Amino acid sequence: KFLPMATDNKYDRQLRLWGKHGQMRLSQSNIAVLGAGATATETLKNLVLPGLGCFTVVDSAMVGAQDLGNNFFVTADAVGRPRAEVVTELLLEMNPDDCQGKFRVADPADLVCTEPAFFLEFSLIIATQMSQAPLLRLAKICWDANIPLVVVRSYGFLGYLRLCLPRHAILETKPDTEFYDLRMSAPFPELERFCSMVDLDALTNEAHSHTPYVVLLIKAISLWRASHNGALPKGFKEKGEFKKELMAMGRTHPDGAELNFVEANENAFRAYAAQAIDEDVRAVFDTLPEPPITDFDIVATALREFMQSNDGYPPLTGVIPDMHSDNRSYVALQQIYETKAAADCDAVANLVSSILEAQSRPKDAIPHETIVTACRSAWILKVVATKSLEEELVTGTPMIDPDLVYDMGREELFAQSPLLWFIVLRAAALFEMQTGHAPGVAGTDEGVLSEEATMVWELAQGIVEKAGVTVDQLTKDYAEEIVRQGAAELHNTAAFMGGVASQEVIKVITHMWVPINNTFIFNGIGGTSQAFAF
Repeated sequence: KFLPMATDNKYDRQLRLWGKHGQMRLSQSNIAVLGAGATATETLKNLVLPGLGCFTVVDSAMVGAQDLGNNFFVTADAVGRPRAEVVTELLLEMNPDDCQGKFRVADPADLVCTEPAFFLEFSLIIATQMSQAPLLRLAKICWDANIPLVVVRSYGFLGYLRLCLPRHAILETKPDTEFYDLRMSAPFPELERFCSMVDLDALTNEAHSHTPYVVLLIKAISLWRASHNGALPKGFKEKGEFKKELMAMGRTHPDGAELNFVEANENAFRAYAAQAIDEDVRAVFDTLPEPPITDFDIVATALREFMQSNDGYPPLTGVIPDMHSDNRSYVALQQIYETKAAADCDAVANLVSSILEAQSRPKDAIPHETIVTACRSAWILKVVATKSLEEELVTGTPMIDPDLVYDMGREELFAQSPLLWFIVLRAAALFEMQTGHAPGVAGTDEGVLSEEATMVWELAQGIVEKAGVTVDQLTKDYAEEIVRQGAAELHNTAAFMGGVASQEVIKVITHMWVPINNTFIFNGIGGTSQAFAF
């Protein structure tokens, strides 16, 4: 028997992750992918399927026999055709209705020199398998134009990913644990009035045992403050005393303590912990440009102005957790929070309209849904700014944290630590800059390979010395292994790195979740991976 699907929307599952607004950002994005090898196609596959708006593949190679062994998006009958054209055709077959694809047969390394303006039309650029010299030029173009750049490379059994984000605003950081803005330590007038109308002594046992714990804690903290000069409980002793007074307000039943009071006891910290925005949010407000430029800047400026006139509190989120209560009491409490949240959001929307009007833009230029999302996320906003690639590789000192080296030495499998492979990958990149080819690809002569391994080893030692750290675990064996791998683009590594890269791209495009800052290393030899901030 035919069973109908729960939904006809092919994006149903991902909409549950990033919502309609996240899907809209993805569908409106226009990205460039430099290279058409396995790493590029595996990354693009994971973006085309969820509904990427438009992509352009830039690659100068023709499909060869070697591509048939590691790239699922070329076919035997395509040998001799432009690889960019072939992979674009096959990728579009995966989502022809919603995704547009273009290609350009050109060497990305040449374009960064001859047509730098070409890259300015894209909202994000993915550079795959690119050597360091042209990559640095590309990174400078993107950095100056504030275009996110994702660098990804598969290198034998190793993978490297680097994000370059001059200033990336995250509207929804999606923390692992949900934050509830209950304001119990500083209740707003409507909430305070609602709680004061509840006379616990006059309630029946049924109603008493189903009073929401938010009401219980607000009443308990009010009594505590009345007898402690308005102060909240501080220290272990006072917090323990507060919990005793709270539980004394409950009634004893044959089955034990009332469940709502047990919940109140477990959540007592919400009543005496003063709410304050964290450093990440404060950094967002402290670094806003004047005048605000982007939509995020405008909304964040409005949030800051709202907080300045509301005792430092952001708009109420309006979301309350599940709790032991009867339906009537819970809904009544929920409406108090939702009404206040809506009023706060309207106030922020008015501030946004004023800023837009001052910039001679339509008052409704920023969708109301964006303002609502910002109000609900005001406690968890974040701006990420990575180090530029130029600063890391050219003008700055390589930052290898001595603590990382120490921790690596304590690992049982320290020989497979991603940090060691990062150093050798960096040495291989320097080797390629100096010689014009990656180590291990010049031939099979043992003498040549040995010389190249020695050169990579010396470059790796120079990196460590410049960083001012001692890495006893780093030996010439790592340089020899890099040469042995010969910069091969293996499909299993490319598939893994394509998954990692596409995930980071979606984070950046949707402005949700916190992206890697700034480097990710995958070691397929030992099955380890790690993110670093270099």
